Amino acid sequence: MNQPLLHVMIPAYGESPYLRQTLESAVKFLPTDVPITVIEDPSPGVDLEKLVKDFPRVQYVRNSSRLGIGGNFNKSIELSSGIFTQICGSDDLFIDNPLSNFDSQNLINTEIAVIGLDVEVINEKNRIVKTIPDQVKRALRPKLKQISIFENKKIFSNLMLGDWLYFPAILWKTEVIKQIKFDSTFHTAMDLDIFIRLINNENKIAFIKKKVLGYRRHDQSASSLYAKSIGRFDEEFLCHKNAIEIARKKNWKTGAILAQLALTVRLHAIMQSFLMVFTSPLSALKVLVKAISPIR
Repeated sequence: MNQPLLHVMIPAYGESPYLRQTLESAVKFLPTDVPITVIEDPSPGVDLEKLVKDFPRVQYVRNSSRLGIGGNFNKSIELSSGIFTQICGSDDLFIDNPLSNFDSQNLINTEIAVIGLDVEVINEKNRIVKTIPDQVKRALRPKLKQISIFENKKIFSNLMLGDWLYFPAILWKTEVIKQIKFDSTFHTAMDLDIFIRLINNENKIAFIKKKVLGYRRHDQSASSLYAKSIGRFDEEFLCHKNAIEIARKKNWKTGAILAQLALTVRLHAIMQSFLMVFTSPLSALKVLVKAISPIR
């Protein structure tokens, strides 16, 4: 039996109010030879199996105990049968087939571990929105060809300016990620952490300029909730600290400077500290201090 090119994994947590829409879009746009699996992290009083059974094509797995975001991502990679694995949010929508016009000859090789894809950003009502974070991401991303395979030194520096890729719209080389694994101690900076480690291991990042996913921004998403806490900035500054060490070892001077500056992270932290000042003044002060302190 031929190994599928792609396996789409959909981790689900709690009520997952958008999951039906996610599955409807996946079944509509993904080729029939692409396996789709929902992995439910158990929550009290919630059981998504009945919903998933409405989609005979979709496999269902329920964890025996709660693994959390990082644990579920690693389990997604372990269970994947595909050459690539896409870990899609249970609130996102497929808007096209990620494998159409896929240049397998150039993209299936031992060096490429990550293939980014483009997204439309949507809200709770499936309407396209242009938020400030997404405008910044768009401005930060480099000039792209239809298919871009990045030189490691350049993409490293670019990511130190700001992480412009969208986690649910990434195809991960399954066998590579099985070896390196996601760091489950991270919540929102998990992708930046693994990008840095993959680049350090001489793996490559590619990008296909094709909008395949509706990336949903809403106030109750795990990333939105965690983004309002100081922990989010702790993670990002730790990633930059690790990146500084890697850049210095590789003698990537520009990358080391950009990693130390961490401009977009600092600007975001300063903005967030002002938003927090009336609801949590102590946390606001901690975030502000972190934003203006050197990375050590």
